[in-house]
Amino acid sequence: MAVTDVAEPFQMSLAAISKHLMILSRAGLIAQEKRGRVKWCKLEPDAMRDATVWMQGFGQFEPVNLDAFERFLEVELENPRPAPDPE
Repeated sequence: MAVTDVAEPFQMSLAAISKHLMILSRAGLIAQEKRGRVKWCKLEPDAMRDATVWMQGFGQFEPVNLDAFERFLEVELENPRPAPDPE
């Protein structure tokens, strides 16, 4: 879908939608491609499946505070932790 089509049903600015999509892209859940003046998004099915399995570990999805989850992901993506030293 084009970013504008993704944004259409939401009462958010296009800039806010683009920010959310960038986070999803950096997390590998979607891919983005610019063709001409239009930016296109597509789901990454394998990553979405993995994310769904991971979220199921929290029980029901509704109680998850998505705003807090977004802040957590932003911090994690900005400050990745080094891999543990294999010994």
